[in-house]
Amino acid sequence: MSSDLPPSDPVNPLRLPFDSMGPSIDFEVTLRYSDMDLFGHVNNAKYFSFLEEARIAWFEACVPEKWDFEKHGVLVVRNEMDYIQPVKPNDRLIIRVGASGMGNTSINVKYEGFVMKGGREDNTELAFRGATTLVSWDTEAGKVCRVHEPWRKTISGG
Repeated sequence: MSSDLPPSDPVNPLRLPFDSMGPSIDFEVTLRYSDMDLFGHVNNAKYFSFLEEARIAWFEACVPEKWDFEKHGVLVVRNEMDYIQPVKPNDRLIIRVGASGMGNTSINVKYEGFVMKGGREDNTELAFRGATTLVSWDTEAGKVCRVHEPWRKTISGG
């Protein structure tokens, strides 16, 4: 008896589309022994540091010039994380990051984390989904401000 179904071909989730406005990047996290907990996987609190590293790399890729974050920066006002798969010491962790929306003063950033079990690309699974809400900050004025125009243009894809 033959089947009309194609043979099973698992899709690497890194090859699936990432719905974001403007540019997105893939950022590989360097896992350290100190990131692990007693259960032998990355401690849940460490993921927010990983998101920060990925977000900085994303800003550097998005912003067309060297940016003075001490003058005009962003503040994190919300972080969210859905943990799906544990990440262990011999795994590789890739974080895909991009914007999911923008308001007058805020930027919504989304993340998907992919674990390559045992470091193997052919054994990649979704490890987590996360989100951060940022507000633009004018350090000199000491207050929230409109999203900086170069960021607005680049992040919105226009």
